[in-house]
Amino acid sequence: MSFDYRELTGALLCMDALKRFRLQNAIKGSKVFFGQPPVLDYLVEHGSCTQAELAAALGVSPASMAVSVKRMQKSGLLKKCNDENDLRRNIITITDSGRQELEKVHNEFDAIDRTTYDGFTDDELNRLKSYIERINNNLSKDLPDKKELFKFIHSDLKGKGGVD
Repeated sequence: MSFDYRELTGALLCMDALKRFRLQNAIKGSKVFFGQPPVLDYLVEHGSCTQAELAAALGVSPASMAVSVKRMQKSGLLKKCNDENDLRRNIITITDSGRQELEKVHNEFDAIDRTTYDGFTDDELNRLKSYIERINNNLSKDLPDKKELFKFIHSDLKGKGGVD
């Protein structure tokens, strides 16, 4: 086949870079940093939890989560208090300010998604989704340990403004 795979891969990489650029610019004025929405989303969905539970749920190290929680606490997005039943444990909860900031971030991200897929029909989007799923399946075949993949993805996000 004479198809230029490098050109297609370059277009996909460019799309990824443009999307990240737009996402990061969209939250510049927010108290929320790029990798923090998943932390806030988890707390909205699951309620309060310990820092260790949060780290395990999001697949990050406890040390990394400690830094993120401290930063988010300082920004007023999270609150940390002692567990009444076990004073050795701290309970993390999202604040009202955290909920409001998260809603703003979701609105910005949704607007970027609408812009990204503007002009595509539902059929085209469904086909695109199926193509991307096939590519992901091809790339994930024969991976011995999917946990290593998630660690890699997290470390990549960390280097690009993701979870601290």
